[in-house]
Amino acid sequence: MPYINHVALPVDDVDRASAFYVDWFGARVVPSPKFPVPVAWLLLGPTQIHLVQHPDQLSTNYHFAVSVEDRGEFEALYRRAESEDRLDRETFPNHIFELPNGNVQMWMRDHAGNVIEVDYPDITDLDSTIAAVAGRWVPDSELSAWNRQSSLFMPEQAILSDRSDVR
Repeated sequence: MPYINHVALPVDDVDRASAFYVDWFGARVVPSPKFPVPVAWLLLGPTQIHLVQHPDQLSTNYHFAVSVEDRGEFEALYRRAESEDRLDRETFPNHIFELPNGNVQMWMRDHAGNVIEVDYPDITDLDSTIAAVAGRWVPDSELSAWNRQSSLFMPEQAILSDRSDVR
């Protein structure tokens, strides 16, 4: 079954970007081929992030998502992003959203300006001060039955993150 192998992101400084993803999300730098421009490959769970140095071609709103299923870890990331002014309050109408089934999307930026979506399974589980600032993409009255079934946390992806052959 196909799955996301990697996401490539333009960055202004590969070393600085690598340090960010290692520090914030526990990514691990892995070997990469030599290219005409500086690159770094990182492994984050079963997915790779390929950082490509292109200082004049930075993304403004493309993104990738990181799932965080531990409440303490998600809340710590939220508070850290808030204290370091990394929450993205410009790209979307709000920096944190509740989806119809209660999943949470938090939007932040890395040092190069790339948008990162950080997902958590259940808004009712979060500290009330965080949950209170969450917006909704549309009012409940605009949701169809199909929309209400959506989930960021799919069993098929959980199987990928449990693979013991990924190191």
